[in-house]
Amino acid sequence: MSEPQPKAPAPIPERLIKYLPVMMVGHLLVTIPTFVISLALAYATFVQADATRKIQQSETWPYVSYGTSDITDEGVDEISFALGNDGVGPARLKQLEFLYDGKPMESPRKFLQACCGDVPEHPTPFMSSKFEVVLRPGEATKFIRLVKRPDNLAVWDRLEVERWKVAVRACYCSIFDDCWALDSRKADPEPIKVCPADWARFEERPAPTARPAARN
Repeated sequence: MSEPQPKAPAPIPERLIKYLPVMMVGHLLVTIPTFVISLALAYATFVQADATRKIQQSETWPYVSYGTSDITDEGVDEISFALGNDGVGPARLKQLEFLYDGKPMESPRKFLQACCGDVPEHPTPFMSSKFEVVLRPGEATKFIRLVKRPDNLAVWDRLEVERWKVAVRACYCSIFDDCWALDSRKADPEPIKVCPADWARFEERPAPTARPAARN
């Protein structure tokens, strides 16, 4: 009897196909842990960046409040309306709406005329300041001030009563452009994306009235 001939080795492509599943499993065993580690590092980086930003925000957080007073620290009879920064970071005051008895006022002069009998023919002198400023922590701006004098007693006494009918809404932002809307009728300012466009703007001086064109 003739001896059986040894089988010829399988072609190389067939051997590769035979061991391909094993090679794929080995590749996956290496790739999956690497992918998981990459995801974990990416998440850790995101969490760290978010925590860093929150720390920065807390260290530069402004908190603006509104107040009115009828006397200065020196004991002078002066009615004032003020915005103050009680936070730990600068506050950029960007917009103010001034409401008297629920109605928006255009300017301090218009407010005194509406509330307190100030007449255009004999306007009562008062002090005002621009409110679109940057307030440092602990700083305040008095945007309306009326010192009590013999020649303005009637207006001053009326304002002493009517000032409690005033409400203000102010928009302010931090140095990172995080913004809040203050409403003196609410407990705390509310975070917002941008300053509202539908507020009635309160200006230090009334807007100039356009004069009619001169006729020839």
